[in-house]
Amino acid sequence: MSEEVRKYTDFGYELLREALLPELLNDDQDDILYLGGKLLARKYPLENIEQLSAFFDKAGWGRLELVKSGKKTTTFDLHFFEDEKRENFSRHIEAGFIAAQYELLYQTTAEAILERKRRRFRLHIHMDLM
Repeated sequence: MSEEVRKYTDFGYELLREALLPELLNDDQDDILYLGGKLLARKYPLENIEQLSAFFDKAGWGRLELVKSGKKTTTFDLHFFEDEKRENFSRHIEAGFIAAQYELLYQTTAEAILERKRRRFRLHIHMDLM
Protein backbone atom coordinates (compact mmCIF):
# COMPACT_ATOMS: atom_id res chain seq x y z
CA MET A 1 0.00 0.00 0.00
CA SER A 2 1.44 3.35 -1.00
CA GLU A 3 1.31 6.49 1.06
CA GLU A 4 -1.29 8.99 -0.05
CA VAL A 5 -0.44 12.68 -0.10
CA ARG A 6 -3.19 14.66 1.51
CA LYS A 7 -3.94 18.09 0.08
CA TYR A 8 -5.98 20.33 2.31
CA THR A 9 -8.39 22.59 0.52
CA ASP A 10 -8.42 26.34 0.51
CA PHE A 11 -12.04 26.14 1.65
CA GLY A 12 -11.01 24.27 4.81
CA TYR A 13 -8.29 26.82 5.51
CA GLU A 14 -10.70 29.70 4.97
CA LEU A 15 -13.28 28.10 7.25
CA LEU A 16 -10.79 28.22 10.08
CA ARG A 17 -9.27 31.63 9.38
CA GLU A 18 -12.37 33.54 8.30
CA ALA A 19 -15.26 31.88 10.11
CA LEU A 20 -14.19 29.91 13.20
CA LEU A 21 -11.31 31.90 14.70
CA PRO A 22 -13.07 35.30 14.63
CA GLU A 23 -16.09 33.75 16.39
CA LEU A 24 -13.99 32.06 19.06
CA LEU A 25 -11.56 34.90 19.69
CA ASN A 26 -13.83 37.92 19.23
CA ASP A 27 -12.15 41.27 19.92
CA ASP A 28 -8.94 39.57 21.07
CA GLN A 29 -8.42 37.80 17.75
CA ASP A 30 -5.52 39.88 16.44
CA ASP A 31 -3.58 39.78 19.74
CA ILE A 32 -4.09 36.04 20.21
CA LEU A 33 -3.18 35.24 16.60
CA TYR A 34 -0.04 37.41 16.87
CA LEU A 35 1.03 35.46 19.96
CA GLY A 36 0.11 32.23 18.16
CA GLY A 37 2.42 33.21 15.29
CA LYS A 38 5.23 33.76 17.79
CA LEU A 39 4.57 30.33 19.29
CA LEU A 40 4.71 28.74 15.82
CA ALA A 41 8.05 30.44 15.15
CA ARG A 42 9.48 28.90 18.31
CA LYS A 43 8.26 25.47 17.20
CA TYR A 44 9.58 25.98 13.66
CA PRO A 45 12.74 28.07 14.02
CA LEU A 46 14.46 29.00 10.78
CA GLU A 47 18.21 28.93 10.21
CA ASN A 48 18.18 32.35 8.57
CA ILE A 49 15.78 35.09 7.49
CA GLU A 50 16.15 34.10 3.84
CA GLN A 51 14.08 30.97 4.62
CA LEU A 52 10.99 33.06 5.49
CA SER A 53 9.66 33.19 1.93
CA ALA A 54 9.90 29.42 1.48
CA PHE A 55 8.17 28.84 4.82
CA PHE A 56 5.33 31.21 3.90
CA ASP A 57 4.88 29.46 0.58
CA LYS A 58 4.81 26.01 2.20
CA ALA A 59 2.35 27.18 4.87
CA GLY A 60 0.06 28.71 2.23
CA TRP A 61 0.34 32.14 3.82
CA GLY A 62 1.10 34.02 0.61
CA ARG A 63 4.17 35.28 -1.21
CA LEU A 64 6.56 37.18 1.05
CA GLU A 65 8.78 39.77 -0.60
CA LEU A 66 11.58 41.74 1.05
CA VAL A 67 11.09 45.45 0.32
CA LYS A 68 13.74 47.13 2.45
CA SER A 69 16.27 45.94 5.00
CA GLY A 70 17.93 48.22 7.51
CA LYS A 71 19.80 47.83 10.77
CA LYS A 72 16.75 48.20 13.02
CA THR A 73 13.82 48.02 10.59
CA THR A 74 12.95 45.60 7.81
CA THR A 75 9.93 45.81 5.53
CA PHE A 76 8.19 42.96 3.73
CA ASP A 77 5.20 42.81 1.42
CA LEU A 78 2.87 39.86 1.87
CA HIS A 79 1.12 39.30 -1.46
CA PHE A 80 -2.02 37.26 -1.77
CA PHE A 81 -2.05 34.32 -4.12
CA GLU A 82 -3.43 35.07 -7.60
CA ASP A 83 -6.47 32.84 -7.08
CA GLU A 84 -7.16 33.94 -3.50
CA LYS A 85 -10.72 35.19 -3.27
CA ARG A 86 -10.82 36.03 0.41
CA GLU A 87 -8.27 38.44 1.75
CA ASN A 88 -10.18 39.79 4.73
CA PHE A 89 -9.06 37.46 7.49
CA SER A 90 -6.48 38.51 10.05
CA ARG A 91 -2.82 38.20 9.06
CA HIS A 92 -1.53 38.57 12.62
CA ILE A 93 -0.30 34.95 12.74
CA GLU A 94 2.08 35.84 9.94
CA ALA A 95 3.19 39.05 11.66
CA GLY A 96 3.87 37.29 14.96
CA PHE A 97 5.75 34.51 13.17
CA ILE A 98 8.10 36.97 11.47
CA ALA A 99 8.66 39.01 14.65
CA ALA A 100 9.60 35.90 16.63
CA GLN A 101 11.94 34.66 13.89
CA TYR A 102 13.80 37.98 14.14
CA GLU A 103 13.90 37.65 17.92
CA LEU A 104 15.34 34.14 17.69
CA LEU A 105 17.89 34.89 15.00
CA TYR A 106 19.08 38.27 16.28
CA GLN A 107 18.68 37.68 20.05
CA THR A 108 16.63 40.85 20.54
CA THR A 109 13.04 41.93 20.88
CA ALA A 110 11.13 42.57 17.68
CA GLU A 111 7.67 43.77 16.75
CA ALA A 112 5.81 43.47 13.47
CA ILE A 113 3.37 46.19 12.43
CA LEU A 114 0.82 45.37 9.72
CA GLU A 115 -0.22 47.92 7.15
CA ARG A 116 -3.07 47.03 4.80
CA LYS A 117 -2.45 47.76 1.14
CA ARG A 118 -4.41 46.82 -1.95
CA ARG A 119 -4.07 43.04 -2.57
CA ARG A 120 -1.25 42.80 -0.01
CA PHE A 121 -0.08 43.65 3.48
CA ARG A 122 3.09 45.53 4.31
CA LEU A 123 4.88 44.25 7.40
CA HIS A 124 7.29 46.55 9.21
CA ILE A 125 9.65 44.67 11.53
CA HIS A 126 11.20 46.82 14.25
CA MET A 127 14.08 45.41 16.27
CA ASP A 128 15.44 46.71 19.56
CA LEU A 129 19.16 46.47 18.75
CA MET A 130 21.77 48.16 20.88
